[in-house]
Amino acid sequence: MIKNQPKNSYQGGSENFKGFIRLSSNENNYGPSSKVISAIKDNSKYSNIYPELDGNSLKLQIAKTFKINSNQIILGAGSDEILQMAYAAFTKPGDEVLFTKYAFAMYSIYAKNFKCKAIKFNDKNLQFSLNDLLKLSSAKTKIIFLANPNNPTGSIFYKKELINFLDKVNKKTIVILDDAYCEYIQDKGYDNGMNLVKKYPNLMITRSFSKIFALGGLRIGWGYSQLHNISKIYEFKKPFNVSRLSCIAGIESLKSKSWLKSNIQKNIINKNYTINNLKKIFFEIIDTKANFILLKFKNEKLANSYVNFLNKKKITVRSLTSYGLPNYIRMTIGTQSDMRKTVKISNKFNV
Repeated sequence: MIKNQPKNSYQGGSENFKGFIRLSSNENNYGPSSKVISAIKDNSKYSNIYPELDGNSLKLQIAKTFKINSNQIILGAGSDEILQMAYAAFTKPGDEVLFTKYAFAMYSIYAKNFKCKAIKFNDKNLQFSLNDLLKLSSAKTKIIFLANPNNPTGSIFYKKELINFLDKVNKKTIVILDDAYCEYIQDKGYDNGMNLVKKYPNLMITRSFSKIFALGGLRIGWGYSQLHNISKIYEFKKPFNVSRLSCIAGIESLKSKSWLKSNIQKNIINKNYTINNLKKIFFEIIDTKANFILLKFKNEKLANSYVNFLNKKKITVRSLTSYGLPNYIRMTIGTQSDMRKTVKISNKFNV
């Protein structure tokens, strides 16, 4: 612990990882593909050289993979930075932004940083419809943030609902569709919004390499929208904002299609095993379409006891107290070995 360390307003998962089973930050515990690791090693010798100004090599690979225009893509140090640049580009102090109460913490943190008024729909049942947000929006709403699926609640909405929302929302309101977990979704009724950008000038998609692609430590994400929006955001982008190695890793990740398919399947198998084998004496389990589950305890004390119990056994999970859900725990789905050990230890928990 650093003495008198300035406090960061974002509370992340545990920073312990050496010797720990880390189930607190929705990372992919299988790690990057072997081709990604090889590419990082091969290019580490060029670490003394500045990266491309705008990461064009990665942008071209993204464009090729998703069949979109490279000049409509912007890269960020994680998709968080894209959100930050969007605030800078599309809001001014006093403007309204809209999202759900139990949404990704950075929406609120950036709203405070940019002195915006945050309007929040209270998704107290951990679910919401886009109509709920539509009712709260107005001509004053500059940005609406939609995480699909949502972290930490796991709520999700589908294509028909999204299109209906985009048809009705104010066309001057920027709609940011946060797709950090979209690769995990196998339901045909789901839509990541990529093909809708051409039709809706106010729609922006953000994507991340931190989740299924296992590059959280390299901080790489991207945004996609119509050119007029991307051009405006570019006014607030720092040069060299993404590193050489993160771009190389991103390129190889997108090429690793069989690896991606395998990791999607592993998540489903390991999640089903965890849900079916955890003893549900002290909590109920809420499944999600992403790479985590929620454990709902009767009270905060019991939830904290569980976190401390697992931590002593070198397993970290995420308390959702900072989200205003003190009796909930979020458990990332790790490797098969991680989850078998976690289930075995968790089932010994007692009070």
